[in-house]
Amino acid sequence: MIRTGCFLFLIFVTMLSITGCKSKPDRMITADGRVLSGKLESIEGRHIVFSNSETSVEYEEGRVFLREGGSFRGYITCDGENIRIRTDSGEREFHLGEIESVIWSSSAGESTLTVDIHPAEGWVNTGFDVSDTERLSIQATGIVSMETGTCGPSGIDYFSTTTALVPGATNGQLVMTVGESSPVAAGSTWTGDSPGNGELYLAVNIPNRESIVGVGGTYTVTVTKTAGILNHSVLYPSVK
Repeated sequence: MIRTGCFLFLIFVTMLSITGCKSKPDRMITADGRVLSGKLESIEGRHIVFSNSETSVEYEEGRVFLREGGSFRGYITCDGENIRIRTDSGEREFHLGEIESVIWSSSAGESTLTVDIHPAEGWVNTGFDVSDTERLSIQATGIVSMETGTCGPSGIDYFSTTTALVPGATNGQLVMTVGESSPVAAGSTWTGDSPGNGELYLAVNIPNRESIVGVGGTYTVTVTKTAGILNHSVLYPSVK
C-alpha cells in the first residue's frame, strides 16, 4: 500500500514537472482588439505570422522593449527565435526571451529628454509632459554620495531609510513621479506605462530629506516617451 502510494506520488510529481516545462504561448493584441496566440513564426515589417494565424499591422516600424530595460525603434524582423531591429545607427539582435514587448507605432509622437539630476535638489521638474497612455523608457548613469555611502542610480542594495525622500526605495536610487501619482523607484533602467498625467519629476532618494550635508554627485538621465498600448498592435513574447 505504501509502495503504491509512493509510486502514484512520483507520477503526480512527474506530470507537474512536464506541465511546468511547457512554455506559455507568444501572444499579440492587435490595434482593433483581436488576440493572436501560439508560436511566433516570423515578423517582416508590417506582416506578423503565428503558427495558426497571421496579421498585418498599421505601421512599418515599431519599438522593441527589453525585459532588462531600454528600448530600440526601427524596422523589425524575426525568424521565430531572434528579433532584429534595423535602426538609424545599425542593426541590433535579441533573443525573443529578452523581449518584454513590441509596439508598432508612428515615430511622430516620440521624444527624448536628457537631464542631469543632483541629489541636493530634491524633486526636479523636467518639464517633460507625459500621459498615462504613453510609455516611458528611462536609463540613468553616474555616481552620487550620501551620508550612508556612494552608489549609482540603482541605489544601495537593501539599505532604505524611513526619513528618505521616498521611504520605500533604496538610498541613492533614482525615483520619479508624474503629476499626482505615487513615486516610483526607477533605478538605472526602467520601462513601463507612465504612472500618471502631467510633468515628469525626478530625484535622488537621499536618506535624510531635511539635510544635504555630505551629498554630492550627479545622475545623467535619458527619458524616451513613446506610444503606449492603447490603439496600437502589441506583441508579448513568452518567457522561454
